[in-house]
Amino acid sequence: MDWDTITLLVLAAFGLAGLVLTLAAEILSKIPAVIEAWRRVRTAWREGDDGS
Repeated sequence: MDWDTITLLVLAAFGLAGLVLTLAAEILSKIPAVIEAWRRVRTAWREGDDGS
């Protein structure tokens, strides 16, 4: 392997790591909204079961 190949592999590895970390942060930041939406769905489902 020459230095050009090593440099490209290092850059690709850091780019991939940055992409994975960014996507993980986005997914983790949306979890509270998903949980809240699920709670609203469950509440609406229970309220709809009472007298419908």
